Amino acid sequence: MISEEKHSVNALAKHTLGEEQSLCAGCTACAAICPVDAITMAADAEGFLHPVIHTDLCTDCGLCRKFCPVHNLKNGGKTGWEGHGVSLVLAAWNLDENIRRKSSSGGVFTALAENILEKGGAVAGAAFDDRLHVRHCIVTTMVELHRLRGSKYVQSEIPKEIYEEIEHLLQQGRSVLFSGTPCQIAGIRSFLRKPYERFYCCDLVCMGVPSSLLFDKYIAWKNAQLESPIASCGFRDKTSGWKTPGMIHSSLDGRCEYTQQSAYYLAFIRRLALRPSCYACPFKGLNRPGDVTLADFWGVAKKYPEYDRDDAGTSLVLVNTPKGKEWLDECGAGLFLGSADIDTAIAGNAMLVHPALRPPERSEFYGDLGTMAFKALIRKYRLKRPAVHQRLIKSLRQRLSKGIGQLIRSTRRQEQQI
Repeated sequence: MISEEKHSVNALAKHTLGEEQSLCAGCTACAAICPVDAITMAADAEGFLHPVIHTDLCTDCGLCRKFCPVHNLKNGGKTGWEGHGVSLVLAAWNLDENIRRKSSSGGVFTALAENILEKGGAVAGAAFDDRLHVRHCIVTTMVELHRLRGSKYVQSEIPKEIYEEIEHLLQQGRSVLFSGTPCQIAGIRSFLRKPYERFYCCDLVCMGVPSSLLFDKYIAWKNAQLESPIASCGFRDKTSGWKTPGMIHSSLDGRCEYTQQSAYYLAFIRRLALRPSCYACPFKGLNRPGDVTLADFWGVAKKYPEYDRDDAGTSLVLVNTPKGKEWLDECGAGLFLGSADIDTAIAGNAMLVHPALRPPERSEFYGDLGTMAFKALIRKYRLKRPAVHQRLIKSLRQRLSKGIGQLIRSTRRQEQQI
């Protein structure tokens, strides 16, 4: 009988991406496509899921490699979304102010999802479970839809049963919306192997994903400070407005705590906590796997001030397929839609076309996560909001630098005129 330790070593040696397993995005397509259930997803030392191939079950059929979206991109294979280039750029928001307020951005996802549910369809997306783990689930009613709304800055686990249920629903002729990161949409498209008329995909402009291990340790650290355990989290609460979102924790006793820059959020936005593959993401660019792409339309007011007058949230919407255009048109009565341009979209969302830069201390950060108390990790990597006087000094320095720059440019113009 093979020991568990030896079995694990053999399994990792046959990763679906071979020696380049650091490129794995964790989409679960390989586990879902395996005809003999020889692949399971297991967390590595950093908490990111990777395929583990059980060599005693594997028949070496090669389907895991054939249908791996990363492998296909790397080796020039078919991706299932060839030709999905951006055809239309829009600024948008939900005309229902309640939905817009509860959404991370402009509330466009809710309108798209409601359209599918009204047709008797189903919506798959990321949601917190009762243990605060982020997993993809399928909802079929409006009452459940709130679970999928809002950003979750944790990599969502996609159980292979979700893939199978989506395929079953489509084979029944029902409409299905799948929402997720580009790599996750690439995974489900690859798994399905053929286009379905009633299958709709909505991808996100993604900077990258932290691990569930980091989030679990953050929650445990927070719970140690509170009288009652955290029951739910919101990553993009708009208490201080859309442009300065905060993280909100709701405890079992009904109390809420709002913080504008939590330790977890700072680890995320500083790129310290991302999955290794995110720093070399092959899904960047304007050839999108989704019928529609959603993001925050950061910087929209610089060229289109009329699209950001209330700081309530403006979505960037990229229409990538004729199906996506038809779908969005069906939702038109519930949305404000304004024309924009791709250059402005990219200027405010560089992650649309470029992967995140990997900080030099990124590997050290996850190494410390496994050995340090969370409080010590916060102190070492300065994962706390600066004090008021520090923020004031930084603001004054920025203003002074800007003023000096303007003075230098003005002096140069005057000298040129002489």
